Amino acid sequence: MLIDVYLGHNKEVTLTYKLYNNNVTQLFYERLSTQKNNVVSRNEFYNFGESAQDIKQELNTIIDKLKNLVPELLGNDDAENLNQLHINFPANEQKYKNNKPVFELLRDFNNRIHHLERLQKGNVNTAFLFTVDDDPGVDLPEEAYSMFTPDKKFGELYMNYPHVGKHFTELYFDRDVDIPKDQIKLTDKMASGLYCWLGDNVSMSKRRMLDMYKFFLTIEHKLPYSWQDPKLAIGYLPLGTITHDIDINTISQHKHLHSWKCY
Repeated sequence: MLIDVYLGHNKEVTLTYKLYNNNVTQLFYERLSTQKNNVVSRNEFYNFGESAQDIKQELNTIIDKLKNLVPELLGNDDAENLNQLHINFPANEQKYKNNKPVFELLRDFNNRIHHLERLQKGNVNTAFLFTVDDDPGVDLPEEAYSMFTPDKKFGELYMNYPHVGKHFTELYFDRDVDIPKDQIKLTDKMASGLYCWLGDNVSMSKRRMLDMYKFFLTIEHKLPYSWQDPKLAIGYLPLGTITHDIDINTISQHKHLHSWKCY
């Protein structure tokens, strides 16, 4: 099972991934191979040389467009209102889902905020991702939960987070103890989206896992599962790995998802 991911407006870059041989990746592969090339965003590329100032300029452009289209959405663009716009993204996404220009700007705004947060926290690991639009997904097979890992390897391919909300690992790294319970969404679906990790290898040490457990205790009352229950789905679901050398500089010149092919 192979997946080619094409980057650049004219498919200038091809990344080929070989999927692992198991029932879970077989199901993912079969589902992805039937999806149309409609994705939520084609420009979710993180840490390919962008600065915080670059992202702020992109945010300002998005904000100006939103103010022209929906003035009442922002009121003014002070930090508090922008933070509320980010917090209320799930509700606004539903509200404006039939208004394509506003809908796409809201998604771009949300993605840029996440990118800026990563840079400000010193997270400079390189990755890109995409999610197929209008794929409600299917329930994760039971065996998939035990395959989730918080570790990451250069060139490894993972299933992208398929929900609107925050999964446990994101809560942990954000130290988000104040999140409303209804905005926590543990991964329980398999949907067609890829998370392509091109950063350093990341291995969760025993000390880090202990720290994660201590964090779990602070929000345990908001979670449906106990510690060490596989359905916490900590980390990401690994799907496969790259089959060739990668030139990060070339990818940085073509930060646009064109399409993919399963074969």
